[in-house]
Amino acid sequence: MGKTGTASAPVPKRPNPAKFTTLPPPAEESEEWVISYMDMVTLLMVVFLGMVAILGMKGRLAAKPEDAGAVAALRDDPVQEDIPIARGEASADERPPAAGDGTSGGGAALTPGVQALLTQLEAAGKPADLDVILSDRKLTIAIKDRILFASGKADLAAPGRQLLANVARSLRTLTGVIAVEGHTDDVAIATARFPTNWELSSARASAVVRELIANGVEPGRLRAVGYADTKPLDVHDRAANRRVTIVVER
Repeated sequence: MGKTGTASAPVPKRPNPAKFTTLPPPAEESEEWVISYMDMVTLLMVVFLGMVAILGMKGRLAAKPEDAGAVAALRDDPVQEDIPIARGEASADERPPAAGDGTSGGGAALTPGVQALLTQLEAAGKPADLDVILSDRKLTIAIKDRILFASGKADLAAPGRQLLANVARSLRTLTGVIAVEGHTDDVAIATARFPTNWELSSARASAVVRELIANGVEPGRLRAVGYADTKPLDVHDRAANRRVTIVVER
């Protein structure tokens, strides 16, 4: 007889216990944009304050009569450049003033030293090879080279030494820097001593400086410069271009 029995019911499987996942805390929001924003605001404030300071400074300058006058003088008195002027075409304030006259053609008052120079030259019979040009900024004494030097030479001739002695007497009474400028024509020179006109013009300017020093002009006031043929007075007159100019800054 076979075994009989009741089939047992299947045991239900227990569900796995629930698993909980812990999420990481939320990341903090970056504040780098705040730094960039503050930098921009600071920069704008600096620009604004700079503009206010500039406008305020302009207002204070305009409020001072003496400053306003100085600005007006600068505006109405532009810097003049040395422009070669052809003979016979000098402007009114660049023509040599007559001896004994108190002002030049441009209205510049003559200092006692300048007046003494003109008087001495007139008394000695001012040579035709010398011109005195007076402007508001400088006194220019232009001397043709033929009274100072022989052709192609840089050794002073006797008449030139005498003329420079008279000029030096008045230069001692003036103030300011004295520039001695040597000028030649456009004819090329090529000697052992003077390979070009640059050496010749510089040597002539130096010779005049040495003569002025020998006649009592203070060496520290003197400058010597050679321009060769770069500053002609008249491109059609070579004789007029060969010259030495003594320029006294006023």
